[in-house]
Amino acid sequence: MKNITIVIPTYWCRARGQAEKPGDAVFDHPTPVDESGTLQRCLESLEALRTHEFRVLLITAPVHSQIAPEAEKRVDQLIEPFRASYPITQFAPSDLDRVRRVLDSRGLDPGLVSLEAYPQVRNCQILGSVLLDSELIVAIDDDEVVPADYLQRAVQSMDMLERLAEADAGLAGIYLNAAGDYRLKVRPEEAEAQNKFARKAVLINQQFDACIAEGEGVVETPLALGGNMVFPPKLFRNVSFDPGITRGEDIDYLMNSRLFGCNWFLDGKLTITHLPPKASPGDPLTTTSYGKLQRDVLRFVYQRRKLQVSQQHPELQSLEPEDFGVYPGEFLKEDLEKQALEALQVLRPSDADERFFPQAEQLLEMARQRAGRAEKYPAFNASWKRVLDVVEENEQLKDRMRRKLRV
Repeated sequence: MKNITIVIPTYWCRARGQAEKPGDAVFDHPTPVDESGTLQRCLESLEALRTHEFRVLLITAPVHSQIAPEAEKRVDQLIEPFRASYPITQFAPSDLDRVRRVLDSRGLDPGLVSLEAYPQVRNCQILGSVLLDSELIVAIDDDEVVPADYLQRAVQSMDMLERLAEADAGLAGIYLNAAGDYRLKVRPEEAEAQNKFARKAVLINQQFDACIAEGEGVVETPLALGGNMVFPPKLFRNVSFDPGITRGEDIDYLMNSRLFGCNWFLDGKLTITHLPPKASPGDPLTTTSYGKLQRDVLRFVYQRRKLQVSQQHPELQSLEPEDFGVYPGEFLKEDLEKQALEALQVLRPSDADERFFPQAEQLLEMARQRAGRAEKYPAFNASWKRVLDVVEENEQLKDRMRRKLRV
């Protein structure tokens, strides 16, 4: 029986009515610390899982260190009722501080580990799971619910990949909406748009359609969704999330995996139901559709540079836009910047706050400059593997996590 850890990142922002600040981390829909959000509903769905034992590890990410104690306390309150159903705990900012002190004592940069952005949070999913001696990481999100056979299906599909000699491959599933459909809703103007950023949902649907049309079982995929990913140890011990990415860290991880020769497969029957909270007055400005567009521009310009880096380093697998299908492949081609500038100019709100929403040309220049960080990813990945070795060897850290898990 595999030692299975279900990891769930949970994001927290300032109390409702408190304005966000420019230094706050940017997450799509963080929960105010004075509310409960969607986490409880997610944890309730895990109570129905059958056939396999598992532990649950929450990764608690506040938008700012000022609210870290409140967020950690709130998560402890929310998970307490579920301890009778399965082992559960959180990797919180206080745990991060302990890990950083250990890294510093071993001559490693404490800044290698963080909870400040999506890829860093996802790396803490790996780190926390290593502290718990996990043999399989199952990643979902706190705005989802899972069917009773979810874990059974995930393990069966991973066993299938082993039989296919893909023991280092990742497994992706799909999101269903409340109506049971995996396709994103597409407005008429999006379907008719020429700009690929406006057509993003159309392209995602086309890519999933193409994968699912290949038939039953597991099929190789160019995209994965962070709230439905399964990682075997040969993958998560050797490939990290890239801290240089701003959004779409799930598909970026798939790209990183391919850089190091690991594939990803999709099981169209491995489903979760995605029920994100509706937008509310007072939500952070950066959670708006234009805020997400900005981060999309930053990430695709970055990822295009990463493909160029792959062609310059003989130790990496050389990758091309065509290796990534319609999505994300269309966003990695030569017309990317032209399409991005057009989308930013047309869709930018006339009353945009320039502290959060710089002018289109300025944002694109920021993207170009940020893309230079892609060259640092191979070195980061090597350092990250050393981080995992250090924390795995530290019995004090591991004992503390086990005590928090109460097993």
